[in-house]
Amino acid sequence: MNERSTAAIPMAPASQLADLIDLLQLEFDALPTYAAAIATLRRPAFRDALQGYKAEHLRHVRALSTEIEALGGVPLPFPHLPTGLFKLAVQLLGLPGGDRAILLAFVSNEWQSREKYARYAARPYPPRLAALLRQHADDEARHYDWACAALEELGCGEATPLGQASRLFARFHGTTADALESVGRAGVEASVRMLRPA
Repeated sequence: MNERSTAAIPMAPASQLADLIDLLQLEFDALPTYAAAIATLRRPAFRDALQGYKAEHLRHVRALSTEIEALGGVPLPFPHLPTGLFKLAVQLLGLPGGDRAILLAFVSNEWQSREKYARYAARPYPPRLAALLRQHADDEARHYDWACAALEELGCGEATPLGQASRLFARFHGTTADALESVGRAGVEASVRMLRPA
């Protein structure tokens, strides 16, 4: 790459690039949990719904990767560590319990995705990027709402003791993951600032 083409890459604030990398990692947290759930769900309608949602996550990966590259970053295909592995472990623990247990685990992971995307979508980004993140946030909210409705259909809705316990676990699990992931995000931002002095 010559000096002229390097100078043409727009330089975004380090915090913006760190946000996009954090969201990309969130997508790579989700993909293996979707694969595990799809492979073991018994109801074809549930599998079909998750296949469609997984395709949306892949679309998110492509869009976020494009934005990161446009800002001069490198979109590495890695989940958060260690929280991405813990999210997969939660999903795997639900597999032997059938569709209800699989979806209870799924809800606990989707809660964090919904919440994190909603927070990022509310931040002041350039209009095109803001619109993209709002669309992703809407997708995540729809995934979560679908899983809650499916659990209701399986007799495990919010009003049931198991449903209430699941929601509490989802909040604890998601809040803990957010806290750990914020440390990694701060490290990415600090690294970008060091490599791109103002």
